Amino acid sequence: MSDPRLQTITHRSALGHWSVSVWQIDPRLRDIVTTLWFGAGRTAYRRDRILPSGQSQLLINLGPTQYRVEPGPPEVRVPFADVWYAGLHRGPIDTEAPDGNALLGVAFNAHGAFPWLGERMDALCDRIIPLSDALGDGASRLREQLLNTASLTARFRTVEHWLLARLGARPRIHPSVRWASDQIAAHAGQLSIEALAAKTGFSRRHLGNLFRQQVGLSPKSLARVHRFRGALALFDGADGDVPWMALAERCGYYDQSHLINEFRRFSGFSPVELSRRDRPDSGSVVLR
Repeated sequence: MSDPRLQTITHRSALGHWSVSVWQIDPRLRDIVTTLWFGAGRTAYRRDRILPSGQSQLLINLGPTQYRVEPGPPEVRVPFADVWYAGLHRGPIDTEAPDGNALLGVAFNAHGAFPWLGERMDALCDRIIPLSDALGDGASRLREQLLNTASLTARFRTVEHWLLARLGARPRIHPSVRWASDQIAAHAGQLSIEALAAKTGFSRRHLGNLFRQQVGLSPKSLARVHRFRGALALFDGADGDVPWMALAERCGYYDQSHLINEFRRFSGFSPVELSRRDRPDSGSVVLR
């Protein structure tokens, strides 16, 4: 009998075959976690690019070694075989999974990782670190427990309990940071940061300092990421027939040139270049 909290989608095409399972999150985690997921399969392509999302990720590798590719020259392939944390990013991340993948992930919202990790988040922005560097052996023990657990439902419950156990004595997110970051996400980055700060009762500078400590990015940088994701969603829905000027205006860009520059900043491609590449999902693009 399937668990009602578990939903699985399978994919099979020229791009490869894989499945993605999503777990309905415990209500006690919903303020910090957006998605608990597990992906497994094998791609027909060699390398993909993960686009900025406004979320950070706890990543637990339960399968073959994967690689993060750091741009050169010279290019460096960094192996990923255990448990890592990927902070909020302002640029894309290139990855390879030559032998397939089995990856369990926890996606935190912009303010979600601070009460869980309890560290300054600006030090983790644009970085991917082994989680043992932040948590010690606890992350390794979690992975071993998951490797010895066959049921996907049981794996998700194990991760949930582990996440909840760390929340008890952790510092709490400032209410103004929670509210402001939620507003930025809800408005797809299209709002005045000055007005946002005024509604919190703080100066823009003070709110920015709180954001760097508890989110990692400034409100403006986080808004730019969400605006890009909003434009990308509209771009994906246009099915190749994109009215560029209208899209730029609708997404809050000054003009078409501004839109193109932001796409290059966050994806490495112009919108036209991006439209010519395969997209396994809304958050990634095939490189080769």
